[in-house]
Amino acid sequence: MNKYVILAALLVLLSACGGHKHTPFDTKMHASLERSLTWRTDSTGIWETAGWWNSANLLTAVIRYGEITKNKKEIVPVIEDVFQKAKHYAVADSTGKFHHYCDNFINDFYDDEGWWALAWINAFKLTNDKKYLEMAEVIFEDMTGGWSDDVCGGGIYWRKNPHHYKNSIANNLFALTAIRLYNETGKNKYADWFKKEVDWYLQTGMYNTEIHQIEDGLKEDCTPNRNAHYTYNQGVAMAVLTEMYMYSHEKKYLKMAEDIAKATITKELVTEEGILCEMNPNVATSNDGVQFKGIFIRHLGFLYKVTNNPLYRDFIIKNAESIIRNNYDPESMSFGCYWYGPFRAVNAAANSSALECVLEAQAIY
Repeated sequence: MNKYVILAALLVLLSACGGHKHTPFDTKMHASLERSLTWRTDSTGIWETAGWWNSANLLTAVIRYGEITKNKKEIVPVIEDVFQKAKHYAVADSTGKFHHYCDNFINDFYDDEGWWALAWINAFKLTNDKKYLEMAEVIFEDMTGGWSDDVCGGGIYWRKNPHHYKNSIANNLFALTAIRLYNETGKNKYADWFKKEVDWYLQTGMYNTEIHQIEDGLKEDCTPNRNAHYTYNQGVAMAVLTEMYMYSHEKKYLKMAEDIAKATITKELVTEEGILCEMNPNVATSNDGVQFKGIFIRHLGFLYKVTNNPLYRDFIIKNAESIIRNNYDPESMSFGCYWYGPFRAVNAAANSSALECVLEAQAIY
């Protein structure tokens, strides 16, 4: 039997024995986590049925599970295994020849790097193992190479080789990584990058102040492309603006974060029943898009922690209740991609995304 199947079963047993609060979410939350760990591969350390950047977010969900349930002892071996096996991840081409996809979690996409850097910061906070924080610093240093003043006056690119597209997700992940490295290390260079990035970003028009939504990126003429609103873009931007408020104590940044949150959960990216969804239904089932909603909820949970606004708490719990009721498959012990139901898509990314919502509900219930 795969050792991660055994570990997952142990996690569920330990959680059932006590040490955490019982809620309407915990039974399926534990089952979903158990299922997630069975998707991990012994050879690479990452998750089958999920992409490279998705795996950073799956790891983030596992870390959050450890934080909420206090099962740190059982989660730490998973974190370490991912760290050791995935940092020199290689993939095979059609001929069976292996090629390095990354070294030290560095590849050709700056947004991928941001997800991994943030995951390792979270791993450090859970374990206090400095090698994870040091890895996040290595990754961030590579991300700074994406900055260019020559095109659109600043910002980092989404892709390295060749440089292509300055978009919201890469730049907001860059900012979020910078401030969270500053929070953990106290090194001023990270605060400097954070301020520089946020100042540039808010001048680009990628934050659409008319509808309080984040646009996906900049066109070749450096104007924002409109009508491409994704939940994860809203979430990461909210976190950046909340962090800027906490750093600067200027309430205008918190207002922007809350304006984005309120527009997203009351009007722009919800069903008539108030369940989070994507603007384009096809995005919700795509390899990348299945991950988006969980990222939004992760950062809405952060905003709730800062503001204690019951609107956010109620939204998280309502969505978690819908996931539990309408979006759980008992046969696969996993959550799907449609939070309003019916269940669809047995894969690690969709399961993890919904699990993030259930985890945040468990934390605040």
